[in-house]
Amino acid sequence: MKTKIIHFTDENTSTILFSSFVPNGTTNSESRRKMKEIISKAIVTELTDMQRICLTEHYLNDKKQKEIASELGLNASTVSRHIAKARRKLQNIASYYAS
Repeated sequence: MKTKIIHFTDENTSTILFSSFVPNGTTNSESRRKMKEIISKAIVTELTDMQRICLTEHYLNDKKQKEIASELGLNASTVSRHIAKARRKLQNIASYYAS
């Protein structure tokens, strides 16, 4: 995706400042809230138990992959694969709802 440079002028300032509104009438904060809800549900319903454990331990509990691996009795590369697969699943779900 190319980055578009927009210069502020007297004519476009109000348009740029109110561009946080999505065409369907929702704001960015509403869209983010909906996306968080979708992702939260997907974590519970779409991920395997091991993917969910590895993902939450790594991102929410801020643990290193080696630490998670030793707690679960797994190889660090296995934990890495679980996290990567979980992220891909969540990205696919998010991209489906974002469009």
